[in-house]
Amino acid sequence: RAARLPWILLFAALPALYRIPALFLGLEAAAGLFTLCAFLLAVCLFARDPGRWRWPLAAVAFALPWVRLEYVAVSVAATAALCLLERPRRDGPEPGPPGARVREALRAGAGVPFLAAGASLVAYFTYNAAVFGGVVPVSGATKELFSQAHWDGGYSLIENARAYLQTGFFDEELLIALEVCVYAMVVWWFTRRSRGRDDRLLLAFLVGLSGLAAGHLAKFAQSVLTVHPIWGSAAWYFVPAYLMEALVVPARCCVAIWFLRRFLGPELRRASRVSSLGIAAAGAVFLFAAADYAAPFRYVDWRRDATYHYRQVNTYLGTMVTDRVLPEGAVVGSQDSGVMGYFSRFPVMNVDGLANSWDYLRAQEEGTQYAFFSRHGITHFANDAELVHLRDDHFILFEGPPYDERDLQFALWLDGRIQTWDGGDLSDWFWERMDPHLERQTDGVGLLADGRMAQAFVRDCAPAELAVWTWGDGRTVLLPWTQAAFGCVSAIVLPPDALSSPRVAAMTAGEYLADRVGGRRPAVRSDFDVYLVGDRLVYVKEPCGPEDADARFFLAVEAADPDDLSAARRRHGFDNLDFGFNVYGSGPGVRAGGTCLVEVRLPEYGIAAIRTGQNVAAAGGFRHLWEGEIRVGPDGAAAGERLAGRVAGRRPAIESDFDVHLVDDTLIYVKESCRPEDV
Repeated sequence: RAARLPWILLFAALPALYRIPALFLGLEAAAGLFTLCAFLLAVCLFARDPGRWRWPLAAVAFALPWVRLEYVAVSVAATAALCLLERPRRDGPEPGPPGARVREALRAGAGVPFLAAGASLVAYFTYNAAVFGGVVPVSGATKELFSQAHWDGGYSLIENARAYLQTGFFDEELLIALEVCVYAMVVWWFTRRSRGRDDRLLLAFLVGLSGLAAGHLAKFAQSVLTVHPIWGSAAWYFVPAYLMEALVVPARCCVAIWFLRRFLGPELRRASRVSSLGIAAAGAVFLFAAADYAAPFRYVDWRRDATYHYRQVNTYLGTMVTDRVLPEGAVVGSQDSGVMGYFSRFPVMNVDGLANSWDYLRAQEEGTQYAFFSRHGITHFANDAELVHLRDDHFILFEGPPYDERDLQFALWLDGRIQTWDGGDLSDWFWERMDPHLERQTDGVGLLADGRMAQAFVRDCAPAELAVWTWGDGRTVLLPWTQAAFGCVSAIVLPPDALSSPRVAAMTAGEYLADRVGGRRPAVRSDFDVYLVGDRLVYVKEPCGPEDADARFFLAVEAADPDDLSAARRRHGFDNLDFGFNVYGSGPGVRAGGTCLVEVRLPEYGIAAIRTGQNVAAAGGFRHLWEGEIRVGPDGAAAGERLAGRVAGRRPAIESDFDVHLVDDTLIYVKESCRPEDV
């Protein structure tokens, strides 16, 4: 009400900020969003009362470059524009000399924030030069070095710009940046003739957005000129663009209302208010709808719920091992050193260059980085991305894909001047150091656990063997063993409710099947045989190749009582529990030897029917490769328990429409998936 602008649209824009993926990646994204929002607010408050708000605006303008260097473009562009807007009007001719006009602008209220933005840049450069040996962060120069090594045939501005525009980070944001600048110029042109408070607040809001546009364009220009998209298009670099995109709808609505009020005039004040309210309501509804539509695509899945991204988890699991196998006095070099540096008991040095020093950058340029490692005493190397050879013993952690929604796997490799890649001394060396730390499990498996994270090790395993993890209420997760130089390894991140100690055993796929479905007839016979075993479905295919696991599985569960379904699924009448076999590590399937196995836990409510199969994408939707249906019925679970007690493990004496079992002095006739006509 004080600003007489539809500020409710700004609050409506806040849910749209949840669409910013960078906020879930850590680093400086959250600090950047906070300071940019504070700067935009300070600009608007300054327009309302320059004398009161020039020092808070100056403080935020000073802070911006310390979050990210290119944010200085935001503060300098916006405060320079405010200097021009705050220049006093004169009825007579403008002062002649350019220097006089500049001094007059600086004497205005916006001079203090503008000077603060410039002073911040000088202070930033001075601090970096004094403490780190260079005026700008070394990460930018390191990425330029990476880029020079990546470009084939020399740098090409046209090709680099085309690659950036194809990343999707820039196309829409560039158009929005130009749109906001046009808004600001048009409103500024009209505002010169009318100094109304409403006009000045809108103009200040657009000036703040134009500052965001300047920051985005500055980063885009720097990236196109010096950095390849592989290293220059990370999501957290573009918080100004994301914020600008979230606020462009309020900007459009504000400008539309401003034109409406200006051209309808005071004589049509009621119509102006009603139309303004309609525009504001439409913009708010659009933003809330956009934020709600984006909700399923936010990072609110297991990676966020478990607090860990799988890559960080892999690094932590590797740190658990390195702390036990490395000798005292070791110094570790790592290309992804954050997690390891935080948790390891050993000194860890960053060797990708992004967070090291200008001396190390020069060593990289000269090809003398190994001498640099030697001078700084690095004895071992740990990495989750690629293999790097050192002259001394080193430990390497390869990133491996997760095999379940909660479960991860990694491979360990150790090498040195004495040990060999094919076992021998290397295996003995590893087990000698790990043995005191392992909890003995069944079948010669050793378990190393740390809270929710656990790793199992075994000296040898066959390709057809599985690591079968169980915990708590008997839940089971299957993972293949990963061959390593010292034996085999499997790792898992336990869910929060796995309070008891996990157990893990090595068994072949055949042994596991005999234990789970031995003697049972499949409920669905198709490409995959599907067994209903208690509260879970077990999918089996033998023999099985990689192509059998490519297609996605669909699983629709019809509840006996529709009220048991969530509100979102109730109108569909069934639960949609589709899953991938192991797509990007998010599925429950595993392939061991020539057998494909999937085990899926069913919901706890009463089930009337299950429909499942595999499908592939096709024109206009999906095409089913195979499907089957299991009718459970109201007393299906009880019937299954009675049958399990009477005929479990037995093969029928007669296999036909009805299977007939001879149990002592009783014949038991059984037909599953049975219809009324069968009786």
